[in-house]
Amino acid sequence: MEIKEETELISKLKNRVHSSGGKLLNAYISGSHLYGWESEDSDVDIRGCYILRKENFLGLNKPKEVIEIKTEDNKDIVLFEIAKLISLALKGNCNILEEINSPQFYKNADFVKLKQLINNALGKKGIYNSYRGLAEFNYKRFILRGKNTIKKYLYVFRGLMAGIYCLQTGLIKPNIEELNKYFKIKEVNKLLEIKRKGLENEPLKDLEEGKLDLIIKNLFDKIDEAYLKCKMPEIPTPEEIEEINKFLIKLRLE
Repeated sequence: MEIKEETELISKLKNRVHSSGGKLLNAYISGSHLYGWESEDSDVDIRGCYILRKENFLGLNKPKEVIEIKTEDNKDIVLFEIAKLISLALKGNCNILEEINSPQFYKNADFVKLKQLINNALGKKGIYNSYRGLAEFNYKRFILRGKNTIKKYLYVFRGLMAGIYCLQTGLIKPNIEELNKYFKIKEVNKLLEIKRKGLENEPLKDLEEGKLDLIIKNLFDKIDEAYLKCKMPEIPTPEEIEEINKFLIKLRLE
């Protein structure tokens, strides 16, 4: 997005969150732009989080956990309340961990502190289950049922590569092109080249499906091995969770 467009969008998001009784903490571009395979016709998905003021929790009405907005130029915007985001992050939800660690076009000091606390409380069990589950779902639901398009193969590769990378390095990296500098899988580069031409739903032609499936099987084995060798704790420790809880309470009371 251009700077002017970003500025206008940030203002709209802040106003929308404020009207719901909260404060915007961060906003970033998700989807294909984040994953590294956007094409000219790719949608722009905006994600982020906000914190509600304490007054929202004192009455009978249940606080709003999610704000969804569809803009006139077809931007799809979904914002999570901070408690929902933290809960999912502590479970190792890969989408949320990627949100926290993605390039942000808006963030404040509270979000920067939240990112630090979450990244200090990673648990390997949730990360493994989330990334492996994402890849396995797309592989079994689509590829093994004949819906073996370029895009579905990329979803499988990205899930496995990002999961292995995180378990081996402790770092979250959503972008498949950046991930492939680590893995160096030439077939992934070919898939990306085709996807960026806008041919994401085309069946495979000049790539051997059998070879791709062998590479994927190897990556499934590698993520299992990476999980067993990973030195992270299985789940966040009680001390890490309590530190995040104290931070959230402090924010609510400000």
